[in-house]
Amino acid sequence: MLTRLEAHGFKNLLDFSVSFGPFNCVAGLNGVGKSNIFDAIKFLSLLSDRSIIEAALCVRDSESNDPLDIFWTNGTFRADRLKLAVEMIVQPNIVDDFGRKAVATSTFLRYEVEIARDPAEEAVGSLGLYLAREELTHINKGEAAEKLHFPLNAKKFRDTVVINRRKGADFISTKIEDDGVIEVNLHQDGNGGQPQKIPARFIPKTVVANTNSAVWPTILAARREMQSWRFLSLEPSAMRRSNKIHEDGNVGSDGGKLAAALYKLYKRDENVYSRVASRLSAIIPTSDIRVDVDSVRQLLTLEVKERSGAFLPARALSDGTLRFLALCIMAEDPDFKGLLCFEEPENGIHPAKMSAMLNLLKELAVDPCEETGDDNPMRQILIATHSPVLVKLEEPDDLIYTDVVKVRGPDGGKIASTIRCKSLEGSWRSTFGSSDCIEKGSIIAYLSLPPNSQISLDLDVE
Repeated sequence: MLTRLEAHGFKNLLDFSVSFGPFNCVAGLNGVGKSNIFDAIKFLSLLSDRSIIEAALCVRDSESNDPLDIFWTNGTFRADRLKLAVEMIVQPNIVDDFGRKAVATSTFLRYEVEIARDPAEEAVGSLGLYLAREELTHINKGEAAEKLHFPLNAKKFRDTVVINRRKGADFISTKIEDDGVIEVNLHQDGNGGQPQKIPARFIPKTVVANTNSAVWPTILAARREMQSWRFLSLEPSAMRRSNKIHEDGNVGSDGGKLAAALYKLYKRDENVYSRVASRLSAIIPTSDIRVDVDSVRQLLTLEVKERSGAFLPARALSDGTLRFLALCIMAEDPDFKGLLCFEEPENGIHPAKMSAMLNLLKELAVDPCEETGDDNPMRQILIATHSPVLVKLEEPDDLIYTDVVKVRGPDGGKIASTIRCKSLEGSWRSTFGSSDCIEKGSIIAYLSLPPNSQISLDLDVE
């Protein structure tokens, strides 16, 4: 669970910070940089697996041709460093890449990473990106009470998910030696022994990405958490596709493998079809859903029962129905845990059915007033929207409003544009000072008809 994000020098983010709860809705006008918040999270997730260069190239699905695009620039000047930091609650029980089980010493962690560029190397044709700093520290239970401000049950939730048996040194620290060499130190969970020292300048990956062994259980737990962050970009063609019988049974980031995922759940629990159909009936009239098994062609096809009683295959369903159905299937999967980032969930959904979409997304998120488990998986939802309807349906605690502000930039202190996250008065973020406070009048564009509306409903109320 990602509880805080900080960024400086990443794209248009300067001295940026935001706190997250189980469910979060980011809203704001076009072009302010909402997507850069998602990109910062995705970059960190990619850094847990790939090289720095590969992560920089793959931040956006379209893939950039220049890894330097992740650094802040005003067009003539480009920052030479970017800093990212997250605070996160991780799962204590993990399995390493060799199948060995381990238990993390701490589950509430702060991870910081700094990526730098070398203009001298760029001048001779090299990309010149390198790891300048990496830190992983623990947050103890006393500090957790000061950091977790969203409404929760301390006994059932906070005290069960925040574990700390660590004292003293960080799990990962960085030191610059007398000769200028940057060394990243890996400290053992047991606090004993000498740290393992890694010269950082020429390693292609972060230390977290290179950790695959149960020898470093807490570092590995941090890596597993960042690897679990998912970014939905649902593609109708992928969702309409039939699946092979033996295909992996997890919904893909593009919404693919719906039939395989539902069939996997059906083999565990035959009642799953009726539960998914019941959820789906909130937006379309349907009474049943199933997966047709073609044993000859070894294909699985998802089918939905329409009003006439006939079963329609996924390829005959609308885009909005498929998007909703993908989330319905994910909600039934106890193996789905971690952070889910989803931009513009309103696409393809009629405004009258928007509350059903919002309720489903909130149902996916963990309930912080109850203990976590199979009935309350540790899931977190982060959505971004332009929809006035969706914003009107939000609870003040869940809304994060992004706005453009002017600050001193990295280019010698010149004025630069960046974004700030703001929250409505009375919400937990405003109460605890974790974001700027705004009144409802500041988001009038989301709460009233657009200017020059040609069609409106005039009601005479006596």
